[in-house]
Order: sequence, then C-alpha cells, then structure tokens
Amino acid sequence: MSLDIRQALQAGYDDLTSTAGYNVFTVLLVFNIGYEAVSQSFRQQLLVTAPGVQAPWGFTPPFDIDMLAFELPLSVLVALTVAAVVSHEAVRFWAIQQFAESPVPTLQERARILLAVGGGVALSVYGVRQALLVFWYGPGFEMGIRSPLFVSVAVAPILLVTVYLRQEIALTAAGPTETVRNSLARFRRAPVQIFGLLLLLIVLGQLAILPSAVVTRVVTVRTGTTHSVLVDVLNRVLSAALSTFSIAAITEAYLQVRGGEDAAGAE
Repeated sequence: MSLDIRQALQAGYDDLTSTAGYNVFTVLLVFNIGYEAVSQSFRQQLLVTAPGVQAPWGFTPPFDIDMLAFELPLSVLVALTVAAVVSHEAVRFWAIQQFAESPVPTLQERARILLAVGGGVALSVYGVRQALLVFWYGPGFEMGIRSPLFVSVAVAPILLVTVYLRQEIALTAAGPTETVRNSLARFRRAPVQIFGLLLLLIVLGQLAILPSAVVTRVVTVRTGTTHSVLVDVLNRVLSAALSTFSIAAITEAYLQVRGGEDAAGAE
C-alpha cells in the first residue's frame, strides 16, 4: 500500500495555514501551557521524592521552568497528571477530526474507546517515560545518557507501531479490539513510508529549536541572563505549530492508507 510522503507534508502545511489549522493551533497553544505546568511539576516532585535519585550539583533538568511549577503533594499531582494526559488525548481527538473531510463520529460516541484505548496507551507511554527518567537520574549513571531524547528513543517503537491509533479512534466507529487491530494493520501496509514521514517530522522538530537558540544567545549576550519570557513564548508557539502540522500530516497519511485499502477492497 503506497503512501505519498510529499503529499502528506503538503497536506500538513495546507491544513496548518487553513482556518481549521489556526483553530487547532490556538487550542493546542493554550492547552499545552496547562499540560506542561502539570507534567513538569509532577516530574520535579517525582525526582525529589524518589529514593536514591539525586541530580548532579549545578545540573538543571531541561524541563525545569520555575514559573510553571506547582508545589502540590505528589498524590495530587498524580491525579492532575492522569487528567491532563487523558485530556490531551481528547484534544488530539478533536484536532484530528478538524482535518478529516469525511463524516466523523462524535466524542460522545467514542468516549469509551478514547478513554480505554487512547487514554490507556497514552498513560502507559507516559508512565514508562517517567520511570525511565527516575531510573536514569538514579546513582551509577553518567550524565551522557541522562537525556529526554534518550528516553524518547526508548519508547519510540511503541509510538511507531501505534502511529495511526488516534486516527482510528477519531475517524472510525470500530470497537476497542478492532480499533487496535486496524491501526496496527494500517501501519504494516506502509511501515517504511510512515517511518520516513515520522523521521522528517522529528528533524523539523529539531530545526524548530534553532530560532529559540538564536534568541537565547542574543538575550544572553545583551542581558547576561539565559532565561527570557520571549524564549518561553517562542518555544510554545513553535511547539504548537509543529504539533498542528504533525497531526495534519499523519492524518493525511492515515487517510491515504485507508483510502488505498478501500479501493483495493472495491476491486
């Protein structure tokens, strides 16, 4: 089953610059502020309370943003984090539907599948990420591998094979088992192409860091400080734009694969 990567990227750009793309970008920009505040507070508290975990002197984790930190008990942050992760899936459910031209099921119709399947997978991946962070910040590990990028690579296989799971939840009426089975089957139709598309999106994500790095350098030279509200705002704007673009591009890839299957079935 063919997948046109160029067409998927073009659709991602077209959708990003459309009215629907602007709406999705705006919602993601606002939502991500709250999501990051809860997530980063949870990570900080987890690292503080986990036994045997001690960051080296003078080391500031890349997710440490004091202005977004909530000083709450770990139990409260756990509940808030679970709610934030599930809400994140609901926002993506809505975003995917904005980029689909065909009729789509309502959130009420898919709420059970969204919570059980989408929320379950998202919470599992999130839990693995946090467990790996605590593990690698523990004693006996060198700074060289204490990187969120390394943690992301560790969960990459799960994210790869479930790349179409959100689209399957948002755009079909299949049951839980069928939803998972169909998403895996669609991945197997064009695994090399979708891997290539995801790789390009990762490269774009790394390139999106450059403007912030330039602004940080300018601010550091002129003011002597490394922290700037301007840099924080720029990071969030670029992150929301990239997320919108990625959702649109992957949704287009999904529609291509599903459309090819429908055409083959009709023959």
